[in-house]
Amino acid sequence: MTITSWFFNQCKLDDNNNNHSKPNIGEKIKQQLSSENHNSNNTKPQQQEQPKNTFNIDYQPIYKANPNDPGVLFFKEYRSLEPNVKDYISNKYQLKFVQIITRHGRRTPESKNYPLSMWTCNSTDNLITNKDKDRPDCNMGQLTVWGVKDMVNVGNSYKHLFIDSLGFLDKVYNPNQIFVRSSNRERTISSARSFMHGLYGGSFSDEQEKEAPHHSSFFILPDKQENMYPRSNDRYIFLKGLVKKHKDVIKENKESGLAEFTAQIKDIFEKSKGFDSPFYVPAWRSYNGLVNSFDCFKNHDLPLPKGFTKEIIDRMYLESAKEFKAVKIYPELSILGIGRFVNDLEKQMELKAKNDPSVDQLKLSLYSAHDTTLAALLVAFDMYEELRHPVTSSALEFILFEKKQETSSAPPKTPEQEKQLIENQFVKVVYNHSVIHIGACKEKEVDDMCPLSEFIEISKKLIPSNYEEMGKITEEEKQKYIYEATH
Repeated sequence: MTITSWFFNQCKLDDNNNNHSKPNIGEKIKQQLSSENHNSNNTKPQQQEQPKNTFNIDYQPIYKANPNDPGVLFFKEYRSLEPNVKDYISNKYQLKFVQIITRHGRRTPESKNYPLSMWTCNSTDNLITNKDKDRPDCNMGQLTVWGVKDMVNVGNSYKHLFIDSLGFLDKVYNPNQIFVRSSNRERTISSARSFMHGLYGGSFSDEQEKEAPHHSSFFILPDKQENMYPRSNDRYIFLKGLVKKHKDVIKENKESGLAEFTAQIKDIFEKSKGFDSPFYVPAWRSYNGLVNSFDCFKNHDLPLPKGFTKEIIDRMYLESAKEFKAVKIYPELSILGIGRFVNDLEKQMELKAKNDPSVDQLKLSLYSAHDTTLAALLVAFDMYEELRHPVTSSALEFILFEKKQETSSAPPKTPEQEKQLIENQFVKVVYNHSVIHIGACKEKEVDDMCPLSEFIEISKKLIPSNYEEMGKITEEEKQKYIYEATH
């Protein structure tokens, strides 16, 4: 059974299926818009109600791009959204298939320590709504209005690239061309829907959606099968905890003055406690977690404790990236942490490369995931070149190209034909619109691309042959790991 048909049989999520309600949207943004109209002395025209049976193909701006308008937040993008078209066109190669793995947009903290009323998780009716339910404005870890806008803008940037500039995707939505999968989290589900909203327009309101193409239908694996982010098992938990105690990590942290830097941040928190900012973290287990909480404030222009200079913030992001990269000490962590998802990506890529009928029309696969997903993939393929925590709305692309003179849509009939077909295809990797390189493939690249045969071989080394068995660990193995880490 192909990976595509397996997903269809196991995991299809349709918006008309009440087993999975849509991410919630409430009333707060309506109050914001009403306030804006009042502050402008009613000079701004009121938005007319959308007729129920029309299909709105354009998204509405969530915040007015006017920093001088009192009381109105000014939306700011936190990374470039301008793809380099030259990375996708060539006289020698033809674009065949793209896999995009995104981190969700901006969100609320996953903590009960902060009043969630500080964030806005609501939007106008023509964006995401929850079916016939009134719920609180924000929940922990939920996509905010700016997070929705992040992902609408990301989708729109790919619209300009793949539809307007390259004509790679049809102008009218074709469900056979696009595969969408999300982890089972509100923020990734909303991000996937917002991405598709930016790519093909349309409305997410319940009434209009019944009249619209179902480009918001996508796939979610059952929790026990989810593999888009590292999952816990005995060996993974043990080795992840041992990384911090490894002699090489301890040496690096000592030489970089990490203890002194951590003390400096704690001092900033203590001096600001109860005064200039509600953001207070007395202790943290990792810089990954600290940065994620910090971003919930910083990226929404909420007040931060005095003392967080650009230099200190950059160092925090650096330390978070170093934590992600440190898992390279134990290759088993990449295999157990992200290897099963690599298997899904590799199988799908190989099916497309071999012109399998099940993916005949497939051109784009979107995977709506997390910072841990992107970091794990960057580390596993040895291409974490930017020492920075993956920002919200980041996008990692695996792009399949085929030699133009060798282009064929027919499946190979013999092993020799299959080999020849694979040899004429190449994989380019783009991260946040910059080309990056797979470490093990740098010496074998052709025109800044990894030969598909090499990509398949590298990927297979990251895939666990038996995940359940590999996840087990004996006491004898633990003692051996500890000895090697400390001597």
